[in-house]
Amino acid sequence: MKKIINIKVFIVILIDFFVSGFSLNVSNYIRINYLEALTIETVFACILVPIIFYILGVYKRSWKYFSISDLWFLVKACLIANIFIFLIIFIFNRLENIPRLVIILNFFTLTFVTGGSRIIYRTIFERFSFLTSNATAKIPVLLIGSVDNADSFIRATERKSSVYKVIGIVNEESKVNKELMIRGIAVLGNIKDIKVITENMNTDIRKPQKIIIVSNNIRGIDMSDIMKFADLNGITVGRALAPNELLLEGGIKQSLVRDISLEDLLGRRQNKLKHNAVQSFLKNQTILITGAGGSIGSELSRKILNLNPKKLILLDVSENSIYNLKASLEKYINKNNISFLCSNVRNLIEVEKIFSEHKPHIIYHAAALKHVAICEENVSEAIRTNVLATHILANLSEKYKAKCFVLISTDKAVNPSSAMGATKKLAESIIQSKDRFSKTKTRFITVRFGNVLGSQGSVVPLFKKQISNGGPITVTHKNVTRFFMTIDEAVSLVLNATLEQYYSKLNLRGSISVLNMGASIKIDILAKQMIKLAGMTPNKEIKIVYTGLKKGEKLHEKLYAIDEKKVDVGNKGFFLVKSEVNTISDIKKILEKLNIYCNYSNNKIKKNLFNLIKK
Repeated sequence: MKKIINIKVFIVILIDFFVSGFSLNVSNYIRINYLEALTIETVFACILVPIIFYILGVYKRSWKYFSISDLWFLVKACLIANIFIFLIIFIFNRLENIPRLVIILNFFTLTFVTGGSRIIYRTIFERFSFLTSNATAKIPVLLIGSVDNADSFIRATERKSSVYKVIGIVNEESKVNKELMIRGIAVLGNIKDIKVITENMNTDIRKPQKIIIVSNNIRGIDMSDIMKFADLNGITVGRALAPNELLLEGGIKQSLVRDISLEDLLGRRQNKLKHNAVQSFLKNQTILITGAGGSIGSELSRKILNLNPKKLILLDVSENSIYNLKASLEKYINKNNISFLCSNVRNLIEVEKIFSEHKPHIIYHAAALKHVAICEENVSEAIRTNVLATHILANLSEKYKAKCFVLISTDKAVNPSSAMGATKKLAESIIQSKDRFSKTKTRFITVRFGNVLGSQGSVVPLFKKQISNGGPITVTHKNVTRFFMTIDEAVSLVLNATLEQYYSKLNLRGSISVLNMGASIKIDILAKQMIKLAGMTPNKEIKIVYTGLKKGEKLHEKLYAIDEKKVDVGNKGFFLVKSEVNTISDIKKILEKLNIYCNYSNNKIKKNLFNLIKK
C-alpha cells in the first residue's frame, strides 16, 4: 500500500503543529504585553494549520528547493489558514479572550515562523550538503554564458545529486568584471579569453573536464569555435538545461546537461511560431496540404492540427507516404476532421474533384520533385510536377474562391543551375503573377528557404547513416556551402509568413517571403561536427571523401538574386524580395511552350527550359 505521508512530511507537519500554536500566543503577547493562557484557541491553531496546509498542497513542495514562488504560495496558505482559525474560534467563543488586532498580527507571525523555518532549512542544506557528498568524484566544469544562468546552474550543482563541480565562469558579454563572484565561483573573463583562462586553470586549480554552455545566445560561429578549442584540449562540451528546467517538484533532474545538437551549430537563435495569431488566422478554415507525406508537409500537418482547424485534407501521390502519415497522426484522428487522400497533383480532373468536394480555404503546396540529380535525368517530370501542377492548383484556388494559396519554394530557384531550380523559379513566377494581377480575392504567397536539417534527401540523414556504417562520409566539395534550418523552424516561419503576407500592403503583392536562414554553413564543417557529435574524430575513425559537385549543383546558394530587391519587414524571421513580375499573358505563353518541350528528349527539354528562363 502506498504511504500517504512519508516520514519527512510527517516531521514538517509536526513542526507546523507547534509553530502555529507558538505564533498565536506570540501575536497575543505583542498586543497585550503579557502572556495569557489560550489553551483551546492554541489547540484550534495547531490542528487547523497543518490540515489546511495539507489540503492546499503545501506539503507537496520541497524544503530543499524552497524559493520565492514557494514563499508566496505559503503566504496565501497562511492567509487562508488564519481566516479559518479565527472563524472557528469565533464560532466557539466569539473571540472573548483575543483582541481583534491579534487576527492581523497572527497572519504575519504565522507567515514568518513557517516561512522562516523553511528558508533556514534550505540555507543549511545548500551550505553544508557538500560535507555529505563525495566531492572528489565530481566532474570539474567551466561554465560559459550569462551570470544569471550560471547562478541557476551552480545552485543546482550544490545539491549532492549533482555530478558536477563548477570551478570557473566565462561570461558571454564583452565587458567583464573579473572581480565578480557568483556563489563563491570566480568570473574569469569572456569567450575571447577562453584559451588563456584554461591555460591559467591548469596551474592554479584543476583543469576543467567539461565546458557547459549556460546561454541560448551562444550558437553558430561561437559554438563551433568553442567545440574546436575543446576538441584540441580533450574537453567535452554540453549545454545546460534552461533555468526553469533545472528544478523539478520534489527533486532535481537526473541530468542537468544535454549534448550539443546540430541545431546549436546554426548561426542564430531559432524563430518560433506566433501561435495565437496563426491559430486565429486558421480558425474555422479548411486546409489542404499537398505533398503531405514529405518532411515539410508532415510537419505542417502536425503543427496545423495543434492549431485546431475546421478540416485538414492531406494529399500525397505516394500510398506509403499517406499510410505512414496516417499512422503518425493517429492521436489526432478522433479529435479532428482529417482526410487522407492519395492522388497526383498533376491530374486536373482528380484534383478538381477534391476542390469541389472539400472547398479548401487555404492551400499549402509542398508537393514537388526536389532532388537535383533526379530532376536532371527527368526534366519533363520536373516540369509537370513543379510547374504545370502548380498552375493547376493556383487556377483551382481562384475558381473555388480560396482564401490563399502558399507555394513552398527553395533557394535553388535563385539563379538556377539545375532543372529542379529552373522549374521552381517558373513556379514562383506563376504565383507572383497570380498575386499581382489576379482579379479574385485569393492571395497567392510564395515562401522560399534553403536546406532543412533532417529532411528527406538532405545531407544530415545521409551523414548519420554513413557514420553508423563506419564511414566514409561523402562531401561533394570542400568549399561547398548551404543554408540550413530545422524542420520545426521552417514550418513555423511558413505559417508566420503566410499570416504576415496575407495582410501585407498592396504594393507588396507579388513579392516573395524569404526565410532568414542566417549565415550559410560549409558542408565540410557540418560533416566534421557530426562526426565529433558522434564521439569520433574526423579522418581517423571516420574518413571524409570529396566526390566533386554533381550535375546541376552550385558551390554556393543564395537566398535572393541581384535583380530582386530586398524589403525589410522587421524582426519577423523573414524578409520580402520584389522583382519584375510576368503578366498573365506572359505566363500563358510560357506554359504553352513548356507543354511542347515535355515531348522533346531530356537534353533538349533542359536546353529550352533554361532559354525560357533567360528571356
